[in-house]
Amino acid sequence: MAALSMLDTLAIRADWPLRKHRPDCRNIRLSNTSPVRVSVKATRLAWVEVSLPKLLHGDNGHVLENQAQLDAALAKLREELNSIAVVPEIAAWQICRADIAWNFGLITAPLILAHATLRVPGIQHGATQFADGQGVSWRGAKSRFMVKLYDKARQMRVPGSILRAEISLRGHQLTQHLDTGKLQDFRVIYRTFRTIMVSIPPIQTPTTAANWQDALGAEPLEIRQRFLARLAYKPKGTFRRYRRRVEAAAAKLPESFSWAKILPAENPPPPVNCEPRNQRRRTK
Repeated sequence: MAALSMLDTLAIRADWPLRKHRPDCRNIRLSNTSPVRVSVKATRLAWVEVSLPKLLHGDNGHVLENQAQLDAALAKLREELNSIAVVPEIAAWQICRADIAWNFGLITAPLILAHATLRVPGIQHGATQFADGQGVSWRGAKSRFMVKLYDKARQMRVPGSILRAEISLRGHQLTQHLDTGKLQDFRVIYRTFRTIMVSIPPIQTPTTAANWQDALGAEPLEIRQRFLARLAYKPKGTFRRYRRRVEAAAAKLPESFSWAKILPAENPPPPVNCEPRNQRRRTK
């Protein structure tokens, strides 16, 4: 079975000659209908950013499911850029940002709550929950390494629950985690995604209130926060351990959760694509 593509957003640092003079500009759409954004400086195309699924499918609720789709998206990108600049072969592109993403048919709310107390190895700071509670993110220094989990269905305002996992790599973090010369090698992309996701600690679900942390997890959020605030004097490691156990109990997961179980070693599970509202109406 061929490995699947997981590339989402790409940013390219370019220095490609324009086919005709254009005024200098920053971060503008290539056209009114294109998701490709470019910057032009001194008769050169200087920068490109694009959501590959949106370029191919017209929305970013889908992922690129196979090699044919990735090839088609990259070919379409090169064709659009070639209309304004002399664009080299894809293998010669200088990638400065790569987002890797996949959609999972999982109930999001309890998983997001349970992950909110965990750490991602390689990111110094802890997690930040979205204001609406429907997502959680970890952000490294200068946003060069980011991991997000959120409800894609809620973001696109469609029924259902779809957990989206995104990893964003830039600068030295990109070259540290991913060989940018192999962005067309799907096995390399998936290996990077899986390595980062499985580094997140598994979540153990208590079957009974074996201790005060499990018992506290059954209480409302306000009570949990008030109780834990009184333990803030504890050593940081101890306090994090308490909070992690409390929130894992509060999530009420039906079973223990591990990314190693969700992500097979060779290939990702089948993707769950999120249809935009207008597209759902057209297909009825």
